[in-house]
Amino acid sequence: MQLALRYHPAAQRPACAAFLRGTEPAAWLREIGRWGLSAEQLSCYLVPESIRSVRVAGLLVVAPEGTLPADVLEPCGVEAGRLYVPTHAALWPATTPEELSAALVWPRQLLHPSIGLVGFDTEDELDLSSLLELQAPQATDWGRAKMGNEPRPRLQQIRVQAPTAADVMQEMQEDVGTALLSDLPRPPGTTPGMLQKQWDNLRRGMLCRTLQLMQRVPNPTEKKRPGPLATGELLVGLLLLGLLLAGVIWLLHAIVGVDLDSFPWSTMLIVLVVLGSHLLRAAQQKDNSSQPAYPPVRRPAKLGLLTRLQQRWRSNLAELEKKRHNEIERLLRLFTDNPDEALKYAIPLGGPYQDRGTAAPSAQLGPRATEFNLGRLGGGGRVDAWNLDAYQQDLRQRYQASAHRETAAGHYQKAAYIYAHLLGDYPSAARVLEQGGFYREAATLYQEHLHNRPAAAQCLERGGLLLEAATLFAELEQHEKVGDLYQQLAQTDLAARHYERGVALLLTNHDHPAAARLLTDKLASPDRAQAVLIEGWTVGRQPEACLRQYFNVVATVPGADLSTQVRKVFQHHTPREQLVPLLQVLSTLSEKYAAPELRTTTREVAYEIVGAEAATGNLVPLNLLHHFLPDDPLLASDCNRFTTRQARRLTDAAPALYMQAPQLDATVQWQQAVGYGAQWLAVGVRNQRLHLARANWYGHVEYYSWTTPLEDPRVQLLADEQHGNQIILRSAAGAAFETKQLSQNKHFPQSLTVRCPSWLPPWPTRVALLPNKCIASVWLEGTTLLLHRYDAAGPSGLLLATQTYQPDVPVPLVDSGVRGEPYELLYYDSLYYTCFDNAVVWAAEDGRCQVYSKDEYTYSLTRSAYLPNPCFAVSTEEGLQLWMPTQGADEAPQQVVFDGGLSSAASGFVGVEHLVAINDQATVYHLTEDGAKWVKRIKTPTQVVAVLPTTSRQQFALLETNGRVSLHTTT
Repeated sequence: MQLALRYHPAAQRPACAAFLRGTEPAAWLREIGRWGLSAEQLSCYLVPESIRSVRVAGLLVVAPEGTLPADVLEPCGVEAGRLYVPTHAALWPATTPEELSAALVWPRQLLHPSIGLVGFDTEDELDLSSLLELQAPQATDWGRAKMGNEPRPRLQQIRVQAPTAADVMQEMQEDVGTALLSDLPRPPGTTPGMLQKQWDNLRRGMLCRTLQLMQRVPNPTEKKRPGPLATGELLVGLLLLGLLLAGVIWLLHAIVGVDLDSFPWSTMLIVLVVLGSHLLRAAQQKDNSSQPAYPPVRRPAKLGLLTRLQQRWRSNLAELEKKRHNEIERLLRLFTDNPDEALKYAIPLGGPYQDRGTAAPSAQLGPRATEFNLGRLGGGGRVDAWNLDAYQQDLRQRYQASAHRETAAGHYQKAAYIYAHLLGDYPSAARVLEQGGFYREAATLYQEHLHNRPAAAQCLERGGLLLEAATLFAELEQHEKVGDLYQQLAQTDLAARHYERGVALLLTNHDHPAAARLLTDKLASPDRAQAVLIEGWTVGRQPEACLRQYFNVVATVPGADLSTQVRKVFQHHTPREQLVPLLQVLSTLSEKYAAPELRTTTREVAYEIVGAEAATGNLVPLNLLHHFLPDDPLLASDCNRFTTRQARRLTDAAPALYMQAPQLDATVQWQQAVGYGAQWLAVGVRNQRLHLARANWYGHVEYYSWTTPLEDPRVQLLADEQHGNQIILRSAAGAAFETKQLSQNKHFPQSLTVRCPSWLPPWPTRVALLPNKCIASVWLEGTTLLLHRYDAAGPSGLLLATQTYQPDVPVPLVDSGVRGEPYELLYYDSLYYTCFDNAVVWAAEDGRCQVYSKDEYTYSLTRSAYLPNPCFAVSTEEGLQLWMPTQGADEAPQQVVFDGGLSSAASGFVGVEHLVAINDQATVYHLTEDGAKWVKRIKTPTQVVAVLPTTSRQQFALLETNGRVSLHTTT
């Protein structure tokens, strides 16, 4: 049978071999290497030129089916399992596989269109290694090689160059039209002309300056000592005044066309002559003051010409001021008729950039652009100062209503303009901009005008501007957050670098559990995490937490043996004083991991620890033994009965406090503490880092820390058990700390959430916790008391309501900031209670407000949690006062303790009848209907920073700055 090949445009069989044409082994190897297949997968055969010539024409390479790349030059397929032909060739005549297999002679054969049929025996297979020739190494000196060009740095990031926030705001401002208030319809005959406006402004300026000069001149009809002006000075001043008036009149003639021929020059000349004569007479009286004066003649007093001129000019000035007040009243009416138009003429009420210089006074309100513009904040332009005392409350209400309306309508830039430019409320302006999606503008406001970099970084992160946010977070040394942002950007090297920095900072803070978590979850390094946790177990301040986390990390490693690790920790890493904490950890470990080997090991270790402790008289570990023998129902009762009998034998022992006062880390400077149910929290600073301690009255303490540096160490901790489980943490430096979840466990029955909202108003604004996860803030702006309520559930603090109060008191409220920290703001039964330097105040959400002024300086305000009605202790420089306000009753604070020199540290109620005041030492008072009676004084080695309630109403604790906690009774 004679077979032939015919070309076919479509592949007739899958490729499982390739013919490499040529005689160069190097070319064959390069092609084979491109395929990415190992040599063991290939079978190679040398192909001759023809049946008449044994010169090599190429190499046949056989590979497993489906492994060859699609771009091989001459692919071949197999027929009948032994015949290799090109994939695009068809056999002619057609044969069955059985017929073809019977005709084939060799184990493998190649039928090539130009070479023909070539057969290969098994011995003909070529070893590819035989194509390589290894030469002997040459003695070449490579020491003269020179370094080439440095490789180009890798591309790290690409940013689209966006216009600045000021440019964007400027473009939006150009779309807003402006108009003069004088263009609005007025009643007939009341529209002033251009000349009248200029003349009114000129008159007001001249009257103000002239009255200021005349107040320094004595009245010649009264026998009083003349003023300090000499004759020459008065003449020079009079001449300058005349020149000034002439120059202004000439400018009016050049600009608005005032007719100089009809101008009353004679009247002006008479005024100047009369004024000059009186000034000269006053100067002469001063020169003759040394001569004896004649006895005064008693006659009715007659007003002099100068006095009458002053009265006339004051009357004219009052008339001009009335015009300005009419403008403000027109503005108020315009807010009702056309709020959008009224905003163009609104007068700023507050802010740090108000009144930078004084412009020429005017009786008209000029227009302003009503779009928010970062470029105009703090611009330093001169302004015409308007007296708004009588209208400030009404204007503020109009502005706030307009801001709420624009926010609801989606006009966020207009709302930001109202908050920032008119109300001076930059935090609300930033929140509104963020709400509208203007994240970069809001971040600029946070950073440049509020100096709140944490809020700016969080705002940029919420807006998806991750690179800019990462830069700010890095400046704040929040390296874990920076690493997370770079992970989102797929920049793993930068992320790992910042994770490592975060681990170093956490270890500096002695926070071994957090460092180990970062190593395990973010750096995938369980071995390093285990080493850190073992170190924390032996020398750290959270040994139980470290050991519990250590076993959890070990359990995640494939093939790890927990029972071996338990025995290792017990024998090599547990000192004598930590045997009981080890037993407590093992009691939960055996329940969590139910491996039989682990239960056996933990039970054996428990026997050894309980026996060793019982030998020393410590029977407390005996109560944990039932955790290791869960199948014995009688063990717990037997242990309890045994320990009870042993306790009854100690009849001669004096009764002791059933509570145990935990001692906090002495390396931390503790500043404040608050109670929350059966637990309490303390906050302090070490090495410019913030630390938090969570403790109970059975000696257990948990520690938490933050890596953000504190430029100002002053912090505030807010907690209110009646209004939820969130704890608010604030710092004077405006630093933002990541949220800490304080979970519920066997030591603490309630979980807590410690938050530091970056959107809160800056220090020292008063802040209070409200129900339903809300927060209130109160601050004093001028004579107005401002109250804001926020929804604290979201990330940016949604402003829910605003209330303003204008206290009607003879002496304005004073908030000097001498205290150094915010005054307390306490919320109870829909009322807010706070104090100022010279008053205590309660305010209701419906606008009612009551102020009790005080002559002595006020330090602090403390509320009793033991009475159904509000009762407060007011610490003043004269002593303690009790304040029990009720709605609708005028009950001012009553002096109960006269003890001058009380500090502003703290005071606290202990039960219903006792009060502890803090000065250089703690003083206990018994509160009765007749007043407060002194009980005792308690001296402490260092300064006391907090009075803490305990689980007993007859006991309390004192926390000192060095972490020392002492328990005391009220008797």
